[in-house]
Amino acid sequence: MSTNIKDKQIIITGYSSDLAQATFSKYSNKNLIFGTYNKNRLKNENKNIILNKVDLCSENEIKKYLDSIKEHLRNIILVNFAAYKKDGLLANFSSEEWQKTFDINIKSNFLISRYVVPIMIANKWGRIIHISSARGLRGSPGSSAYSASKSALDSFNKSIAKEYARFGITSNIISLGYFDYGMFKKLSPDISKKFKDSLPSNLLGSHEDISSCFDFIVNSPFTNGETITIDGCMD
Repeated sequence: MSTNIKDKQIIITGYSSDLAQATFSKYSNKNLIFGTYNKNRLKNENKNIILNKVDLCSENEIKKYLDSIKEHLRNIILVNFAAYKKDGLLANFSSEEWQKTFDINIKSNFLISRYVVPIMIANKWGRIIHISSARGLRGSPGSSAYSASKSALDSFNKSIAKEYARFGITSNIISLGYFDYGMFKKLSPDISKKFKDSLPSNLLGSHEDISSCFDFIVNSPFTNGETITIDGCMD
């Protein structure tokens, strides 16, 4: 799949995700990719993909990281792909896990956006893309913290879209359903079949579905403050 996106600097949190790598690695042909990871260090020989370990719960680490790459940043696309999900019923859920969920799923988006927006303003162009969860937004037993953090992301996205549209900056959400990557591959055959059969098309999402949406958002200055859902018409 070809793309006309070039000469951009794409910052991607959570790049250790199989789905993130499958979706965005091709863009390194014409762009610089700055990927962050937490624990899962990646092997990389591509000079246009620069990887760094960053604790997204730490404002100091986020600031130091962005300062270290600032000289390379002009036409920035920020993709907040990192996410944290800890299942647990409300009565048993610890305040520490609740805080960690919000630190990674919403506070890190705020912090990184806060530090890159001035650069975007100076260059009169920028794209902020948050990755969310279609199932998380619907809520489910054991997912109160995760769902709450994703709901908060929705309002955050709309607000910053309205704040910075006049500078050529857009902010949008891509909300994902079931994709045949990462944790989904670790499910038992019976459970994964149940999820797949629940979709009208009986298809799981592909990384190309995300990259098609990514191309559209990057090239559309009028698409702003939106949530684009890619979930195969999930119930």
